[in-house]
Amino acid sequence: MMSTILTLIVMGMVFQGVMAVVDSVLDTVGVNGMLRGLPIVGANLTLIWAYLFVVISDIGGWGYGATTEVLGMGEFGSDVGSAIAILAFIPVKDAAISALGKGVARG
Repeated sequence: MMSTILTLIVMGMVFQGVMAVVDSVLDTVGVNGMLRGLPIVGANLTLIWAYLFVVISDIGGWGYGATTEVLGMGEFGSDVGSAIAILAFIPVKDAAISALGKGVARG
């Protein structure tokens, strides 16, 4: 259980780093604003990038005895579930790092 949580936290960190580079490149090219302006795509752009991150890195099934498959959609559902889990753990990562910082400051 803890290894799954730690994996999700680390994947959230890696995803945020990758997205910083992707956003920077897209801003330089001038495409980022256009993508965010599309009606359906713009609202879900972070999930789309997370899904592409999962597919490219091939981390669909976590392999810790739990599955991330959603709606019985097979590999696509597993990839979408993993992308959602990574996005959901970004605030958890931020809270964990904040708590660690407060604990270290007291010591």
